[in-house]
Amino acid sequence: MSASNEWTEWHLTARGWEEGSTRIDGSPIKHLSPPSDRVLTCKYYEYLSSPFSQFDKGVKEIWRSSEEQLIADLLEKYGLCPEKL
Repeated sequence: MSASNEWTEWHLTARGWEEGSTRIDGSPIKHLSPPSDRVLTCKYYEYLSSPFSQFDKGVKEIWRSSEEQLIADLLEKYGLCPEKL
């Protein structure tokens, strides 16, 4: 069991980045369905395997549509995946 494992999914839509499911230590996972019009989903995570290990944080892409030009346009307009829980 890890000392800490928190994450938030972020969905890129024509409206910008929308928060999705989240996991915060000490709370149940908040499950939200992805928006039907998403073109990209990323997960921002903060992970600590033990109190003696190094803190790991970052962004992982977990889903991508085939609409590459739309993704590029929206990333230019709204920026990269938010790095926050």
